[in-house]
Amino acid sequence: MLSPSPRGGPRARAFANWDPSYRSEQPSYYEEFIHRHAPINVGWLHIPPLRAGGVSEPNEAVGVGLLHDTDSAASQYIVAPLDNGSVCIWDIEARKTGSVPSQGRLVGQSSLGLLSGTDTAKHSLSDIRALMTETGAVESVSIDNRRKRGYFAQNSALVEVDLVTLQMISHQPYPFPITALSEPHDHSLVVGTNNTIHIHDPRADSKSSVDPSLTVEVIGGPTASHATLSQPGPLSILNYIEDDSIWVAGRFTHLLNYDRRFFPRLRGTVHSGARLSSIAVLPFPLKPRSMDLLQDPSLKIQDVHAAKSAAGSTLLAAGDYKGKGSIEFYNLQQSASSPRPTHFYHNRQSASSNKLLSVACHGLSTVFSDGNGCIKWIERDGSTPIRNYNINGRPNFTIDGRLRENTPDKPWPEDIVQKMIPLQAPTGSGSGLGTRMDTNQSDLVLKTADGRIGILGFGSESWYARQDVEEVVETFEEKVRRDRETSYTESMGRLLDMHADEAMLLKLRGMTFR
Repeated sequence: MLSPSPRGGPRARAFANWDPSYRSEQPSYYEEFIHRHAPINVGWLHIPPLRAGGVSEPNEAVGVGLLHDTDSAASQYIVAPLDNGSVCIWDIEARKTGSVPSQGRLVGQSSLGLLSGTDTAKHSLSDIRALMTETGAVESVSIDNRRKRGYFAQNSALVEVDLVTLQMISHQPYPFPITALSEPHDHSLVVGTNNTIHIHDPRADSKSSVDPSLTVEVIGGPTASHATLSQPGPLSILNYIEDDSIWVAGRFTHLLNYDRRFFPRLRGTVHSGARLSSIAVLPFPLKPRSMDLLQDPSLKIQDVHAAKSAAGSTLLAAGDYKGKGSIEFYNLQQSASSPRPTHFYHNRQSASSNKLLSVACHGLSTVFSDGNGCIKWIERDGSTPIRNYNINGRPNFTIDGRLRENTPDKPWPEDIVQKMIPLQAPTGSGSGLGTRMDTNQSDLVLKTADGRIGILGFGSESWYARQDVEEVVETFEEKVRRDRETSYTESMGRLLDMHADEAMLLKLRGMTFR
């Protein structure tokens, strides 16, 4: 929490100048110390291979989402569509089942070709994979935790799946390939196609959707149900519930802002100049860089407190500007009628030498990934580095600070993190935020370009590294039954051991059973 000291001594000013937290936050500085200094490890989830004719063929994930059990704040599951058209669910709750860690265990998998809508008996696996990977959308999964439904972008269709039964509920076509999905809010989610923006209501009849063949009418006809883009390529959509805003970023150089209440009318734009791959929001205002207590002796600690207590939020954006990585912070006021930020900050010098792919709020810092395979943490000021990690297991820089080059005799595996999702901090971890998802999270879910799914944690060991364990595909009901059977077996084993000890004691005393 911010220091309430009114004296403004050197120590208090230094702490207030560094402290990235806000008054409404209850951070755990112990956890923050772990995030900043503990060893980093990544455990990769086991993706079940396809076994046909005695041959095992690997599968790849084409998206990732996070399912929270509304009945248990600690229960979390990773949901991912595979390139064979199936949907997989992994249990990542921090607990043990008997003597076997349950984190990272596959608990469900749907039938093959469920998302592609193809008959596996009539279509080959290569045909299904071509359909699943044709668009290449990164933001292709949206999870409704309350209803336990998953929405998956599959080329030009939005597929709704019941995550309990793993059965398809609806299949709604769109006029163009889907390139981005937002998180659901108020029974609706925002769907971005290559040329349009739609608000999808699952309660509406899917048969009333636009005929995908009528692309000319969609572009030139009435815009009562969709917004037409002047430039193609939305890549990330933020459905911000605080002020009913819809933010769209992509291959164009502007951030588009829509008001849900007056959709599809465009409320305004924010010029970035960069082509943005990912956007996120921090529900607190951006502290102006001029509020530096160590550089400006005339400022008071109360001035920093007032700046952090003002109404507003910070929009985070990551992308590339003229071939280099760009991390951007925009201060937005919720009460403003125009989305134009009061102040902003662009870091296009020290962020990365390559394109930025994903950005998220992580604890009291900001984390982003780049095209070099690096994951970097910076302070909320947008420039001060904290630490970095390369998922390919190679050093990022040499001793003299220059980027180490790849050599033919020592090739490095090349993979990049396309999407990051912070896990919710477990209840009782000290964050004091309950089920809030914006700050003080622990591990990071990673989805890479090679179709791998991993969990980045802090510590010497990873609970999620289960490549050496043969996974068992099972439903949620089968998982509960297996847990009960394991508990019953252990209890009966203890009773039989006690009975054997008693029988041996009686035998030694010369007593026998008849």
